Amino acid sequence: MMKPIMHCGPRNLALGYYDHPPMIAYMIRMGTDLLGETALGIRLFPVIGFVVSGYLVGDLARHMSGGTVGVPVLATTLYNLNLLVFALGSFATPDAPSTLFWVAALWAGIRAVSTPPSAHSAMLWWVFTGLFIGFGGVSKFTNAFLAFGLLAYLIATPTGRAYLFTRLPYMSAAAAVLPLLPYFFWNAENDWLGLERQGARLVASGFSTRYLGEYAAVLLLAPTPLVTWFAFRALKAPPKDSALLIWSSVPLLLYFAFHATHAQVQANWTVPLQALFAIPAAFGLTQAQSPRLWTKVTVVIALVLSVGSVAIAFNPVTPIGTSDNPPNQTRGWSATQDAITELLEQTGARWIATTDYARTGSLALRFPQMRVWSVTEPQRYGFRGAFPTELCAAPGLLIERARRLETTSEKAPRLFETVEATQAATRSQDGVTLMRYHLTSVSRVSSPGVCQ
Repeated sequence: MMKPIMHCGPRNLALGYYDHPPMIAYMIRMGTDLLGETALGIRLFPVIGFVVSGYLVGDLARHMSGGTVGVPVLATTLYNLNLLVFALGSFATPDAPSTLFWVAALWAGIRAVSTPPSAHSAMLWWVFTGLFIGFGGVSKFTNAFLAFGLLAYLIATPTGRAYLFTRLPYMSAAAAVLPLLPYFFWNAENDWLGLERQGARLVASGFSTRYLGEYAAVLLLAPTPLVTWFAFRALKAPPKDSALLIWSSVPLLLYFAFHATHAQVQANWTVPLQALFAIPAAFGLTQAQSPRLWTKVTVVIALVLSVGSVAIAFNPVTPIGTSDNPPNQTRGWSATQDAITELLEQTGARWIATTDYARTGSLALRFPQMRVWSVTEPQRYGFRGAFPTELCAAPGLLIERARRLETTSEKAPRLFETVEATQAATRSQDGVTLMRYHLTSVSRVSSPGVCQ
């Protein structure tokens, strides 16, 4: 049996990657170094990140309330019962470090603008704010909008403008750049791949209103309906320093609205914004008539919606729908793996070829004894090094997602000199078809940029 090959980013650490900055890879690597390549090891630090985020949300509420009893715990509870936070809190995705450092930057920023410039601790808080913004940028490009939001606060509010005439905001900006320097160096050495990839999202590719309603629904329903209602109610008598909380979110809210005019805003992108609802909602509930009653009703409804949604989505019995969503991506693999393994043995394939990023990672996880390499978009896999030259002429098995009405692989003849007949495989659970695959025996890679 072949020795397992190191496939994924956390096994091959780099200063940057094509799709995202590297922070989530570092988190996964730290967890797997401690607990091995297990589900718990992979998710350990992302889970810790969301736990810390929840604590900081409560501490933000405590600071903004002047220490009012009950508000911090309520804010943390509402934040953790948010549909997105509850669902993604155990996922190892870039949203975990992104949310952690977004909330941490707000936590430090609130203290920075509440501390007199002449105080000894003022510089410390401003530097921490900058560092957290920088580490957020190393987590996900979304966090760059937080810097613009804090700048908007400094310009738009009297409290903020007073700091513009001190050195503190500029020290914070310098501190924010420091964590980003290694990532900028990586981009400079790799033809600016990461920045170009994400920067393309800033360009509109047309105009449509079809996604605007969906964006508004995600934004308003993710905190759960009553939390959203009481968050808006709190704006009638906003708590101390709420201006910073609001201004910090405006640029990202506006960008998402712009993005929704030509493409879908994915729900997980909005996770860092959920503190914007949880903290004001905690204040809104304390100001309501019969606050105890409404607090119980709000928490119970949030609990039922969040727990119920996750339980339905991840139930082990039957898929929910047929879309290629995260829960469905983990279902029905047993029979499919057996079919692929049997074909690998029959054909004598020495490696598995893929044509997309999702399939590469999924198959690398499920076939650790085989080499799994994509023969398209080589710029995505720079962290793995060059494509192995010994595979260029070796027999392989090309595994692709089969589109509707396709009976054979249309890509294989363009990517390989030798192409055998295509076989079909289906991944299903409880009689529900989740994915169809083309399995094609191939050899002699001819894909541009892979085998020179």
